[in-house]
Amino acid sequence: MYNLEHKYKVFGVSNNLRKNTKISQIKKDIQKIKISDIPKDISCIIHLAALTDLDFCQKNPTKCFDVNVYGTQNMLEISKKLNAKFIFLSTSHVFGIPQKLPINENHSRVPSSIYSASKIAGEVLCESYAKLYGMDISIIRLFSVYGPHSSPHLVTNKIINQTINNKKLYLGNVTPKRDFIFINDAVNAILLSIKKSHGLQIFNVGTGTATSISQLCKKIEKISKKKINLEIKKSLKRKDEIKKIYSNSNKIKKLGWKPRTSLDDGLKQTYNWYLSKSKK
Repeated sequence: MYNLEHKYKVFGVSNNLRKNTKISQIKKDIQKIKISDIPKDISCIIHLAALTDLDFCQKNPTKCFDVNVYGTQNMLEISKKLNAKFIFLSTSHVFGIPQKLPINENHSRVPSSIYSASKIAGEVLCESYAKLYGMDISIIRLFSVYGPHSSPHLVTNKIINQTINNKKLYLGNVTPKRDFIFINDAVNAILLSIKKSHGLQIFNVGTGTATSISQLCKKIEKISKKKINLEIKKSLKRKDEIKKIYSNSNKIKKLGWKPRTSLDDGLKQTYNWYLSKSKK
């Protein structure tokens, strides 16, 4: 994992405090956090807090919008008062079903789920604050991020954990193709936007390569040297599933960014991390 502590003095706000770290942290709901809770010398707020599980958001739309929209507005207001730069972590889900590929920043936003609608609302808030208050705000649309420490609902983690534990893997569909980007490369894009972007900027961050879930399973089988016990369940298949999506990230590449971790290497690092965690 990329360690921000090496380059920056970091202060963290989260409902889930990170252990074994030198980062100063407080446990706080982003909807309730106040400017008095945060050190006055903060120069940049990186807003990652969100509910990201599509199924949970679909079943709990009010909770989703409370966290993803009202929480974002509260953090924007704090950023404005502190005169701090604001980095908003968005998602490729805002595009819905692609009209053309690869997707650049000018592609229309079409909500295809409660989650994507909440992230579009967050983007609109960022755009409004930047234009009305002259704030420095970067919107970073991450494609399919994976790696150590990532959320258990992500398909990469589901496949890896079920493989390690020799359990049956249930998926709804293995044909969709996604742009998988390793966490270190995503973090490097965020750091670059802190240093080199000004005003309102929107960046797509992905590798530019589409990989199917089926191909992902084969890669993890090769790394694990185990046979994945996969069962396709139609009940798990999502309505209006996006068949294929991948990024045009030329805009942020012009700032000097590029993905440095291949999918094979990234999956190997992720698999080994979860394997070591399972042995503890």
